[in-house]
Amino acid sequence: MESGIETSIAVGGTRRVWARNRWCPEEVLDADLRVDALPAAGLPAAELPAAEAAGAAGAAGAAGAIDAVLPRRPEMFGPFSAAAMRPGGGTADWPRLVGEVALVLQSHARSPDVRFLHVEPTADPAVFRLVIEARDHQLAEECLAHAVRLVAAARAGAPIDVSELLPDLVDVADEVCLGPSTLLMVRAAEDRGIPWLRISDEWSLVQLGQGVRQRRIWTAETDRTSAIAETISRNKELTKRMLDAAGVPVPRGRLARSPAEAWEAAQAVGLPVVVKPLDANHGRGVFLNLATRAEVEAAFPLAREEARRARSIVVEQFIAGVEHRLLVVGSRMVACAQGEYIYVTGDGRHTVAELIDLQINSDARRGNTEAMPNKTVSLDSTVLSQLAQEGVAPDTVPAEGRRVLVKRIGTHGADVTDRVHPEIAAAAVRAARAVGLDVAGIDLVAQDITRPLSEQGAMVCEVNAGPQLLVHTMPSSGPGQPVGEMIVAELFPPGDTGRIPVAVVVGRPDGGGTDGGADATAAARLLELMLSAAGHVAGLTCGAGKWASGWQCATGSHTAVAAAHDLLMSPEIDAAVFELDPLDVVRAGLPFDRVDTLVFPPETAAAGDDLSAAPMLAGLVAARGTVVVPHDRPALVELAARGGRTVLLLFPPGAALPAGVKRAVGVRGGEIVHVRDGVAEPVVTEAEATLAARGVGGGPSAAVAAVAAAVSLGLSRTAVCAGLAAAR
Repeated sequence: MESGIETSIAVGGTRRVWARNRWCPEEVLDADLRVDALPAAGLPAAELPAAEAAGAAGAAGAAGAIDAVLPRRPEMFGPFSAAAMRPGGGTADWPRLVGEVALVLQSHARSPDVRFLHVEPTADPAVFRLVIEARDHQLAEECLAHAVRLVAAARAGAPIDVSELLPDLVDVADEVCLGPSTLLMVRAAEDRGIPWLRISDEWSLVQLGQGVRQRRIWTAETDRTSAIAETISRNKELTKRMLDAAGVPVPRGRLARSPAEAWEAAQAVGLPVVVKPLDANHGRGVFLNLATRAEVEAAFPLAREEARRARSIVVEQFIAGVEHRLLVVGSRMVACAQGEYIYVTGDGRHTVAELIDLQINSDARRGNTEAMPNKTVSLDSTVLSQLAQEGVAPDTVPAEGRRVLVKRIGTHGADVTDRVHPEIAAAAVRAARAVGLDVAGIDLVAQDITRPLSEQGAMVCEVNAGPQLLVHTMPSSGPGQPVGEMIVAELFPPGDTGRIPVAVVVGRPDGGGTDGGADATAAARLLELMLSAAGHVAGLTCGAGKWASGWQCATGSHTAVAAAHDLLMSPEIDAAVFELDPLDVVRAGLPFDRVDTLVFPPETAAAGDDLSAAPMLAGLVAARGTVVVPHDRPALVELAARGGRTVLLLFPPGAALPAGVKRAVGVRGGEIVHVRDGVAEPVVTEAEATLAARGVGGGPSAAVAAVAAAVSLGLSRTAVCAGLAAAR
C-alpha cells in the first residue's frame, strides 16, 4: 500500500466506436475505468498534499516495474511522468498508464503500432473515461483487461511475467483480427478511396464498396472465386487432371491407399518420388526425393495423418529444381517468389535442432503468427525425413562448416517477378484458368525461372485458392510487389470507388418524439421516394423503420448508426438515405467515411438541441457535396461552409435571404423554389408538398428540407414531384 493511499483499478463498461469518430480517424475502444486512489479515511487535511504526491509517485513506480518487462512502453510513449492529482482525489496517472500498457500489448499482438490515447474525468471523481485506438475491438478489450491486471500487480509490488501473455495475445490477434492478405487488400482499397466494412467479427470477410457496387473479399479470395474452383484446387489429383487436359505440364502420379500400393505407385511413376496428402495444404505432410521402399512406406502413414478427409495419398514424380510461387490475378501473372532450400551450417558445438533455432528461426520474416510470410521450422515428420536423408538426427552435432539440408519447400525468399520467362508466366495463367480461379497461387518447380518450360522439364505441382500474399510483399530480397493493389484493380476498374450516393438527415437527439423528430423522419422518407422516382433503387433507415428497394423490411426506430451500417451491406440499393440520432453518432462513431448531402432540418437544428455531432458529420461531406442548413443558424452555416462545400440554405415563407447567398430552397408565393445566384426556380407548389409531408407524418418544413436534399443530389423537378405524389 502506498503511503496514505489505497488504489484499486477496475474496468466498467466498454463501447466499440467505429472509425470516423469524435476522437480520431481510427476505430477506438471507449472504456470507463474506476480508479479508487483516494486519501485514506480520517487522514488529516495537512497530510493530504503528501498523500496525493505519494499516489502520483506510485503510478510512476508502477510504470518503471512494467517497463522492465515491456520495454516497448517507453519506446512508444517515452518516460512516464506523474501528473498532478485531481482536486478531491483520484489521478489520471493510473488510467493513462493502463491505456499505454493496453496499446503496447495490442501493438505486440499485431503490427503496426497503435498509439491514440485519451483520458478525461467524469462526474464521479473515481471514474475516468479512457479511449484507446483499437486494431480490433475484441483484441482491444482483451489487452485492456490484461493491462489492468499488470498495472495492479506492479502497484502491489508483485512479480510481473509476460512470457506467456505476449504469445497468447498474438494467438488472439490471429483469431479475431483481419488476416494479413485481407488487410493488404483493405489498405489498397483505402488508398483508392474505396470504402470498406467488416461483415463479420468472426471471419476476415470484408465488403469493399457500398450497396449494389460492393465486392466481397475473404483472405485472398473474392466473390468471383467459385466454390467449384476452390474444391478442385483442394484435390491434388483432380487438379493435375484438369491441368494436364489444358496442356499444363504436371508430374506423373498415382493414388495409393496403403504403404504397399504407395511403393507400387512409386515404381510405376519412377524413382525418386514425392509422397503427399491428397487434400492438405501449406506443405504439410509432403515428403520429397524418396528413393527407397523403406522411405516410401514410412512416409505413407505420416502423409495420411496430415490429410483433411481423403484416405488416399498421392505418389508422384520428383522434379529436380527450386519451387516457385507465382501469383495469378485475373488473366495476368503478377508476382513470383523464389523458394529457398534452407540449410544449417555446423559449428562443431550445437546440435541440428539448436542450429535450426539459431540460424533459421531467428529470421525476422519467420514466425508462427499469420503476419509472417514464412513459418517457424519445427521438427515435424517432413523435416525429420529430410534430416534422415542427410544422415543426421535432431541431436546430431554437425562438424564445423558442414551444411545440412533441412527443408526443400515452404520457404519463399527473393522476388523474381521481373525474371520470369513469358512461357512460364503463360503456363501459370493457363493453370489458374484450368481450375477456374480468379486469384491463384501456382507452385511450379523449375531449375531456372528465366528459361522456357520445355528446356528444363519445369512442372506445375499445385494450384492454390486463397494464396498467401505476404511472400510477395515481404521478400527476402528484391522489390515487394503491390499484390493487394492488383487484386483490388481486378475488382474495381480505374476511377471506380464503389460508392453510392449517401444522404444523411440529422434527427433529434435520442429520437426525440417531438414534431422536430417527426419532420426529420418525414424528410428522410420523402427523399427516399424522390430517389426511387428518379430511377434509383434506394435504401432508407429512419425513425419509422427500414426500407430497401421500396420494401419496408423493419418497423420501429432505426436512427442508430448500426442500422446505417447494415443497410450499406444490401446488394440491391444504389442510393442510401439515413436519419441519424446525433447523440448515437457521438457515442458510436460512423461506419462510413463520406456523405454527399447532409441535412439539418429546421426543427432538428433548434437552439436547445445537442449538436455536438455536427462538426464530425460536416467533416464527412464530400468536397463537392452539399450541406443543407436553416438560414437563421449562423454557427451551422459557418460550419457547413468550411472546406469549400456547397451550402444550401432553408428559408421559411416571408424570410429575407442574407446578401450574397448563392443557393437556397424555401417558400415564396405559394411555391417551394430553388434560388440559384439570385434566380428563383419553382419546383413544386407549397400545397402539394405540404400534403405529401403530412402523408408521411411530417409538416411543411419536412417537405422543404426534402426538396432541398433532392436538389443537392441533382434530382430533376419531375422526380421531385413524382416522389411527393407517391407520398400523398
